[in-house]
Amino acid sequence: MHSRPARACASCCGGNERGKLPIVNESQTGLGSAQSTDEDHERLRAELTALKAELQETRQSTNRYLQNVAHQLTAPLNAIKWSIEAIKDEHVTIPRKMKLLSSIYSQGTILVHLIKNFSLMSNLEADHELGQFRDKPERVDVLRLAINLSNDFQPQAAEGGKKIIVDEFSFDAVLHGQSVLAVKNLIAQALSNLLENAVKYADLKTTVEILATSVCIMPNSKPLLGVAVRSIGLPISSEEIKKVQSRGFRGTAAKQKIPAGTGIGLYIAKRIMDMHQGTITIQTKGKESTFTLIFPESRIK
Repeated sequence: MHSRPARACASCCGGNERGKLPIVNESQTGLGSAQSTDEDHERLRAELTALKAELQETRQSTNRYLQNVAHQLTAPLNAIKWSIEAIKDEHVTIPRKMKLLSSIYSQGTILVHLIKNFSLMSNLEADHELGQFRDKPERVDVLRLAINLSNDFQPQAAEGGKKIIVDEFSFDAVLHGQSVLAVKNLIAQALSNLLENAVKYADLKTTVEILATSVCIMPNSKPLLGVAVRSIGLPISSEEIKKVQSRGFRGTAAKQKIPAGTGIGLYIAKRIMDMHQGTITIQTKGKESTFTLIFPESRIK
């Protein structure tokens, strides 16, 4: 008999360290890997579901926005069309035709204002990401700018018995003949947005005022230049003040008075001021509201 094979068997199966079978864990068998893969699949499914819901909400939001845009563009166009039809009528008196022409100018101003806001949206986002302006800043006479804008919106204000005044003395007292270094068309749009809202939501037969003011943002800080638009109209709650500069937000009273609206006017004004290292402040007292464009000291030249 040969004993060598038996010793070999004992060597493999006995207590000898060299003969012990290796311990196999789950990861080596693939069980742990399968469990990890299942968890990854569940996580990806959850992320995909969330993305689908977000996409659906974005589509609905876009549709609502486009409907508002279409309505806001259609309203002044229809008003212009009706006014032109009335002017063509030979039975309409000359004084009435003059009022209709004024209305056409007013509606045209609204239309241009809306189109500028819509076209600015994408440009502002791109400029903000680049950290620079498309156009070169220049010295802007903000008093002259305020007067020009007040003239543009005066016909619209007159339709509701409202009037717009520019406090020229306040500009002289605060600026002392100095200018603001800014991109003119952007600052014009920011101030125009404040003025357009003031005229739209002011009470009938009230006055909208544009004035310059010195504003202290922080206690004991140096006063900064502010260009303010003050009006008496819809009240704004303290909670709404926190949100009113957000894209798409409209206050409760504003939606009740004028249902259609995009809620981008103040958002655009804020973005413009952010790019000029400035800000917008909002002060309310009952039905009186004051929206102020604040410029940093470095912009006053």
